[in-house]
Amino acid sequence: MEQTRAVRQRIVKRQYDRVKSSHRVECRAGGHQFSAVLANVSVGGCMLEIPRNRLSIADRVNIKVDNGIRTSGIVVWDRNAFVGIKFDSCLHEAVVSFLGFSAKASHLTRNAPSDRFGRALPRLRAHLRPSMMNI
Repeated sequence: MEQTRAVRQRIVKRQYDRVKSSHRVECRAGGHQFSAVLANVSVGGCMLEIPRNRLSIADRVNIKVDNGIRTSGIVVWDRNAFVGIKFDSCLHEAVVSFLGFSAKASHLTRNAPSDRFGRALPRLRAHLRPSMMNI
């Protein structure tokens, strides 16, 4: 009972809704530049999938998306190849929508096989499909 109460106290409700993304971004931190994947984004921050050991908690990072969107922030958590960034200033909701996936597109492919971001996977060519004889 006491442990459950402690866990509830540690859970903090997110201030902003997140949207999934898969945009490739360029990052600059500590004088080094590297590519990362924007895994999700909100008005106040984002989660990046990065090469290992590129960022640590409290590192400052500048982020640039190919289309010219730029922002900066600080690393507030890191787990394996993922880090959470809190932006210095909030993004406009239109920018967040632009960087995220469209709900309209995702419902069209609901039953189709998809990758971890919800994008439909391409169909296998006939000669690459497993035959029922092999199953």
